[in-house]
Amino acid sequence: MILTASKVLSTGLLLAAAGVLAPGTATAAPAPRDFGDCMDIAVGEHDADPWIAHDACDSPELTTCYRILRDAYGRQPWILDACKARTE
Repeated sequence: MILTASKVLSTGLLLAAAGVLAPGTATAAPAPRDFGDCMDIAVGEHDADPWIAHDACDSPELTTCYRILRDAYGRQPWILDACKARTE
C-alpha cells in the first residue's frame, strides 16, 4: 500500500512539475507591432525627424506612410520596415 501510494504521489508530482514547466519552455509568439514600433525604427534607429515620422507612422495606409518617409529621406530599406511595423 505504501509503495503504491508513493508511486502515485511521485507520478502526480512529476506530472504537475511537467505541466508547470512546459509552458515556460515553449516559444512565445512575438508581440504585435504598432505605431510605436514604426516610430522606434524611424526615429530611434535611423534619426528621422520625429514630426515627419509621426505623420508617416500615423497614416492610414502603408503606401502613404512609405511615400511620406521616401519624400523626406529618399529610397531607404528601413522606410518599408518602419511602415510595415505599423500593422504587423
